[in-house]
Amino acid sequence: MVRCLLLIAFCLLIISPAHGQDTNQKVVLNLDQCIKKAIEVSPEIGESRYEEEVYKSKKLQADSAVYPQIEVLAITGPSPRAKKEQISPTVNTSVGTTVNGIFGSTDATLIQPIYTFGKISSYKEAASSGIKVAKAGADKKTSDIVLRTKELYYGFLLAKDMRNLVLEVKDELVESIKKAEKQIEIGSPWADEVNLFKLRAFLGEIDKNLNETEKGIALAKDALVTSMGLPRGTEFDTAEPSLTPESKLPEELNNYIKNAIELRPEFIQLKEGLNARNALVSVEKSSYYPQLFLGLKASVAGATNRDKVDNPYIYDYFNHTYGAAFMGLKWSIDFGITEGRVKEAQAEYHKLLEKKKFADEAIPFQVRKAYLDMEEAKKNIIETEKAYKNARKWLVAAVANFDLGIGDAKEVADAAMAYAQMKANNLRSIYNHRMSFANLLYATGLDMKEIK
Repeated sequence: MVRCLLLIAFCLLIISPAHGQDTNQKVVLNLDQCIKKAIEVSPEIGESRYEEEVYKSKKLQADSAVYPQIEVLAITGPSPRAKKEQISPTVNTSVGTTVNGIFGSTDATLIQPIYTFGKISSYKEAASSGIKVAKAGADKKTSDIVLRTKELYYGFLLAKDMRNLVLEVKDELVESIKKAEKQIEIGSPWADEVNLFKLRAFLGEIDKNLNETEKGIALAKDALVTSMGLPRGTEFDTAEPSLTPESKLPEELNNYIKNAIELRPEFIQLKEGLNARNALVSVEKSSYYPQLFLGLKASVAGATNRDKVDNPYIYDYFNHTYGAAFMGLKWSIDFGITEGRVKEAQAEYHKLLEKKKFADEAIPFQVRKAYLDMEEAKKNIIETEKAYKNARKWLVAAVANFDLGIGDAKEVADAAMAYAQMKANNLRSIYNHRMSFANLLYATGLDMKEIK
């Protein structure tokens, strides 16, 4: 019970607070509905989805790099006067500058990449893998929300069942106290005031536990309501009245491990991340080689106060028309900078490769642990059920003996304590059974299939 309360308190700290006013409308939801609402309002999932949009934008940039890039520059300004007579038949070297007009000029340059030694294609591959990494990241956040919601939902059910258990034991004690008080009142020969004191003392301990369970219910409900984005003060209850063991039968362990390798978002992230890192290594290596391109440049300029001179040896910035097509080569030689970038990209690739090696061992272990936890919980449910049923019989017998005056109050208290402890262990085993199955689905990536 303490572990459950700590989990609920932790979730209250990490889940974003819900907004809204108090409402008296009661909301009753099952587990699937709670998960759906929690996913809809989760800012963590929203952030991951925008991360996917970032990589889609990078993919768009990489795809567009194969198309020509066009740059246009248009300017205007005052123009100094110029006449043909000033250069024909001889060049006049003493012409004064007279600014009495305006000019306009437009330059256009088109560059079409021809061959980049894999730079553009590698960028496209890296961006495509980046999109898959981001999508898997969003799935990972969704999977986290699913598991967290199950913890809160089952924790709420456990807290309610614990309260019902405490109330059940309390009812037995209250009845025994009433009978003891009546025996003392009528002067029964087997009436013992000490027994009454013992029962009242134990009832105080029961009331203390009841207060603890009430707090647990309040915390669990608040955490679950908050995780779904419902307004503070919403009257909420679960569609399931109490906690029951997981009804789905588990498959073979090897099937779950296989599913984890195929479906677990972390494996998808690592696989696509390695593809992206490898592509970025190719990008950096392409900088060792020149970039080939075709080009086209055109320029047109005119002025109101200048004569046009058609002479290829004379260039007039303010009044001209020309165009040219060309092929170019761009090659950057940086004496070690490119080599350093290549090594950096390779180090990032190998760092991610080591992380994948760790995941290859850790995730199957996580699957095996969740599977064994479920098997253990299933066995514990059977054994604790036997235990609390026998404790219940003990309690009934102890109460009957006490009513007949041949039993002691301590025997009633011991029987009640044993019954409460065994029943609580059974409830915890059921909770562990549900959570171990939830952890198994989480570890294998199968939980995402449940919500799709």
